[in-house]
Amino acid sequence: MVQMPDETTISPSMSTAVKAEARTELSDHPTARRMVEAAKAILVSDGFPGLTLEAVAAEAGVNKASTRYYFGGKRGLIDAVIREIVLDECADSQADVAEDATPEERVDAFIANARRIAGHAEAFGGFFEILPHAVKDDEFRQHFVELYRSWFEWNLEWLGLSARDDLSEERRRALCMLMAAVVDGLAVQATIFQPDYDATGSLELYRGMLLEIARGQTSD
Repeated sequence: MVQMPDETTISPSMSTAVKAEARTELSDHPTARRMVEAAKAILVSDGFPGLTLEAVAAEAGVNKASTRYYFGGKRGLIDAVIREIVLDECADSQADVAEDATPEERVDAFIANARRIAGHAEAFGGFFEILPHAVKDDEFRQHFVELYRSWFEWNLEWLGLSARDDLSEERRRALCMLMAAVVDGLAVQATIFQPDYDATGSLELYRGMLLEIARGQTSD
């Protein structure tokens, strides 16, 4: 049975800080962002073996030495690509949910993000290229763990469930993991079935389920 680590707590401030830090690092350095986007494109077109410093430099139009300057080397670049995909592709819409948003607005923001991901399979091509290699590397795998923990927390923030007294901690953990798993699954299916993948019906069904939870219409 897969469980979320016990030490994980639901902390909106922590997840927001992680996301803000990652965005600032790249947005403050346009060259670094170009290199990350170049690496993502290379992963999609040429796979993990094609992700060389020479290829990234050529694709981004920069000097190869820029990799060491901005990222400390290839490992740092790969780490930045992992963070970029998980944070921006998986959890981007959470920042747009107003604090006083209604349950319907919160659920619709989550569903809109899931629909965007299902229609953006090429972005996850790079993720799937990195994943088999990253999980065999303790440092990269740990970074995945940390990013997914933050993503779990954002999912609860999305629905306004972080501080709901009527939901046990176990129930909240199960829900946030399920929400991430649905998005992961959509990305896998979209990659397999592209360009004809249509998740509209599945997302409408899932929207109804999430609305019941967000409105407090289900028993714990």
